[in-house]
Amino acid sequence: MEFRLLGTVCVDTLTGPLPLGPAKRRSLLAALLLRANTPVSMARLTDCLWDDDPPLHARTVIQGHVSRLRVLLTGADAEAYGVELATLGDAYVLRAPETLLDSQRFEELLMLAREQRSPADSVLMLKEALSLWQGPALTGTYASAPLQAAAQALEESRLATVEQLARAYAVLGEHHRAAAVLRAEADAHPMRESLAAALMTALYRSGRQSEALDRFHRTRRMLADELGIDPGRELADAYAQILRGDPEPVDARPPGYPAQGRPGAGRRP
Repeated sequence: MEFRLLGTVCVDTLTGPLPLGPAKRRSLLAALLLRANTPVSMARLTDCLWDDDPPLHARTVIQGHVSRLRVLLTGADAEAYGVELATLGDAYVLRAPETLLDSQRFEELLMLAREQRSPADSVLMLKEALSLWQGPALTGTYASAPLQAAAQALEESRLATVEQLARAYAVLGEHHRAAAVLRAEADAHPMRESLAAALMTALYRSGRQSEALDRFHRTRRMLADELGIDPGRELADAYAQILRGDPEPVDARPPGYPAQGRPGAGRRP
């Protein structure tokens, strides 16, 4: 059994995904999974399912969805996996081992990646973490403010992981790989300056200076047209580095990595 939040919210079993039914039930499950092993109040669940305009019978609707989820979990032999949907006063708690939740495994892999001395090992763990994503987080749920905020936080973590993977590739000197993982995200998030700056550096270090400069000017124009602002320091510094022809990227080494990924090595003077 596996609970998924990094994509369409679902419960995978040996015989396939459970038929969760309507978006409200999927949203209820998501709200419980986002705080797995912690009681979630009826008020919080109501906010997740209806925002500021819940129906008069919201409590009854939630109780009905909880009842149906229990039936589904029981039919999938959830108890054998250590999974239980329990009632605690005016709250519900979904008890489950963290290993069954994709978002928890994602965070665990990120933590392990940060602990590695070898950038090659970090690359493997970061790629495995990103492979858990099967689409935008919390897909298929009601677009309430609490769930949208949670989805945005998860997406921010994913984008930060992509940037971390690119930095690990840079340490290995694999700048073409760094550019490859950054390009799609920079295109999808054209005003995220950290992505644009990282892509510019990767392109420049790959010998594609004209593409790097073009990315800067495209981003600068978009920031001016859409937000009325100039590039921030990170983007401006990346641009200046390229114009100077600096041999090193602005920040190629993630914190804690020795130079060129060699244990015990320091930065070059």
